[in-house]
Amino acid sequence: MPMVTVVLVCHNDGKWLPRCLESLRTQTVFDRMELIIADNASHDGTDVLARRLIADWPNARLLSTGGDNGYDVACNLGAEAAHGQYLYFPNPDTWLEPDCLEQLYATAEREKAGCVGGLILEYEDNTVQARGCIGFDFCGNGIEPPRSRLPDRLLYVQGFFFIRKDLYARLGRFDEKFFMYGEEPDLSWRVWIAGEKIAPALAARVHHRGSASVNPAGGGKIIENRTSPDRRFLSNRNSLLFIAKNCQHLLLLMLLPCAALIVLEGCSVLLMTKNAAIAKRVSVDVFADFWRLRHHVFQERKRIRSFRRRGDFWMLRFFRLGFGRSYEIKAIFKLGFPKFNRR
Repeated sequence: MPMVTVVLVCHNDGKWLPRCLESLRTQTVFDRMELIIADNASHDGTDVLARRLIADWPNARLLSTGGDNGYDVACNLGAEAAHGQYLYFPNPDTWLEPDCLEQLYATAEREKAGCVGGLILEYEDNTVQARGCIGFDFCGNGIEPPRSRLPDRLLYVQGFFFIRKDLYARLGRFDEKFFMYGEEPDLSWRVWIAGEKIAPALAARVHHRGSASVNPAGGGKIIENRTSPDRRFLSNRNSLLFIAKNCQHLLLLMLLPCAALIVLEGCSVLLMTKNAAIAKRVSVDVFADFWRLRHHVFQERKRIRSFRRRGDFWMLRFFRLGFGRSYEIKAIFKLGFPKFNRR
């Protein structure tokens, strides 16, 4: 059995793939690593390039997902085909330092943690991009630790889960209704309420370009990347789904301020852009789709009850004052939206 299966989801990511794969090939535990590249119907030759780059790898394969069905579907298909004890889900616009996987594994085993989050750095330098979140705000958004503090535990992994395969399956995997964005808090919360824990592995260093699909030509820092109406739609809708699915009773109240902020965002976007289609996409469409998925929410709540070991009052220890999505608001007001056509 491989120590870890790396599930790499691609969709027109040929530009980033060579450096990412080269960093995986130089991992200190390469001989104990399995690689599954899950291609989401790339049409730029990414699949052809991937097949060529891994042709002589001993334990790698290219998996076609059968269409662009979203990040979460592709991750789950890759996980189903995996044989590793652990699963790791990086993006193609990353490269790993040589001992990254080794450090993730060592931390998980030492801390007896079901899930581990590494240190995310900027793509071209060692500037810290993310260290995970240590708490949640009044809407369930993640709160990052102060720069001067080294976290001893994480509430949310900020991207790039390293998780035991059996735990991933028991928790229900990534929620495929999310499509993409927001699956990290959703799965992280389920890790904790299932009685497991998430440990930081700050010696496991991965460099991330950030938002390559949204802003392929821009700079590396997430806060400087332009957002999009579809991204805001998914982020807002998935925030509602996350709370409605996972919270037991008291913390369901977070739906109210979360919904209020979505309405406020829609009004602000309308005033800023004078584009009713964008405003509708980031607000009205969010609530309509959330209502459409109400049966999914009820089914998930029932399933989550079957493994819940910790309730809302226990989770309150992670509550923090602040607002965890301020960087997204800054992105909207600083750079606005790219051209948007009504569908």
